[in-house]
Amino acid sequence: MTEPYKTLAICGPTAVGKSELSISMCHALKGEVVNVDSVQVYRELDIGSAKLSVIERGGVPHHALDVFSPEHAVNVADFRAVAQAAITDVSRRERMPVLVGGSGMYFTVLLHGLANVPPTPPEVREAVSRLSPAEMYEELRRVDPLTAERLNQRDLQRVSRAVEIARMTGRRPSEIFAEHAFSPRENVSLALVLCRPRDELYRRINERSRLMVDHGLLDETKRVLGKYGHVPALGTLGYHEACAVLDGKLAEENLAEEIALHTRRFAKRQMTYWRNEPPKRDWGVRPSSELEGVEVSGFDSFPSRAWRRMLSFRALSVTQSELIASVQERLMRPLEKTEVWYVMVRQET
Repeated sequence: MTEPYKTLAICGPTAVGKSELSISMCHALKGEVVNVDSVQVYRELDIGSAKLSVIERGGVPHHALDVFSPEHAVNVADFRAVAQAAITDVSRRERMPVLVGGSGMYFTVLLHGLANVPPTPPEVREAVSRLSPAEMYEELRRVDPLTAERLNQRDLQRVSRAVEIARMTGRRPSEIFAEHAFSPRENVSLALVLCRPRDELYRRINERSRLMVDHGLLDETKRVLGKYGHVPALGTLGYHEACAVLDGKLAEENLAEEIALHTRRFAKRQMTYWRNEPPKRDWGVRPSSELEGVEVSGFDSFPSRAWRRMLSFRALSVTQSELIASVQERLMRPLEKTEVWYVMVRQET
């Protein structure tokens, strides 16, 4: 296998500040953004996916963004093909691919590829599609509780895929993907996981939810509905709640609050991913001991003996200029395997 491509990744929960930092990093590193957000891959879904405007991108090229029509049910294989092509192109032009987004699954498949799962036979797909969302999720909880806990019940695309895999293989999807955990690397990354105290993160989520509504989320959703109907892309955060308003199932005055509620729950699952994924993949981690970094307040803490499994959240407290300098220095040296830095960016003094 050829040497994996070296990348920088800016990750973490929704509304934590990934996009803003990515622009500064790209200017400092001669980088270009490769989108790793499962909604921003769609055209016409702008407000609800919190895409940066062209002006906000500051002249930095963005890839794997606005690629698919909302009527296309994008899967991880679709995403990986587009994103990997971008990583290859950016790297060959001797610029730095900067992976930016909150989709843990998309990030993982860029580093380790796709698990070897056969395509779903049409009869299995048809049988699963006849299940109601509640029946589908209940079947998944019965056959694979670990996968059911990881997925949002309303994420019908991923829930149905997991049920299909279980039916056609007779195995738990979580077991299949666990076997794939240490497959050969396709890319290697220095991953910055941005962290904020829970109260601060939730405040930012609440503010973003209100801004989405104020900036025309309902009108955007109405346009997409009128053009494509109830496509799977409209089942994602923000758009799902907007559709509920347009269908008369939710009062418009409660829209921002409902989006914020479900986004906070989503952010908690994102933090769980970043707690569990590094030890599972044997990625390097900083802070590497209880003596380094500071505690991220508001998230569950665990006994010190569990530290090496990276079960608690501590983070490096740095200014943006300090972080950029540290990243520049680290990327000048070989990156033997993916490293994860948990980071809280503080104000410049």
